[in-house]
Amino acid sequence: MTKRRKEKIVTLTTEQRRRLERLWFYYGNYGPQTTPGNHSFIQGFLEHGIDTRSFRTKRTPKSEIPTPECEEAVEAILDRKSDTVSGDEAAGDGRRRVISNTEERRRSNVGSEMKPMLDSMRRSSLVRHELIESDGDTPEAA
Repeated sequence: MTKRRKEKIVTLTTEQRRRLERLWFYYGNYGPQTTPGNHSFIQGFLEHGIDTRSFRTKRTPKSEIPTPECEEAVEAILDRKSDTVSGDEAAGDGRRRVISNTEERRRSNVGSEMKPMLDSMRRSSLVRHELIESDGDTPEAA
């Protein structure tokens, strides 16, 4: 009797999942290096949390096998064990951040050369807003 193959279950950290999703858009989702093997290989990690390489046999079609470059890139991501995410990266992963309403938070440290430009933009915005509100008629359709 033949030996039964078992799936290798992989638990991804937040950083690994995010990096694999980016890689999937290159190797999997109509990217420049898309092949059916690359697509299903990365998707197996993202959707099912399994490594499908243990299921390959001599009869596995070549189109279903990921390219060596894709396997190396995925291995490089899986070898990273740290789940430390910097502040800029945390903003892109869907986490919510608390922003205080304090006065010092509202004021931005704008350089002196930018203040006149920002003031003129605010004034022109207020003028446009007043013109729209003062116009009693609705604009004519084109």
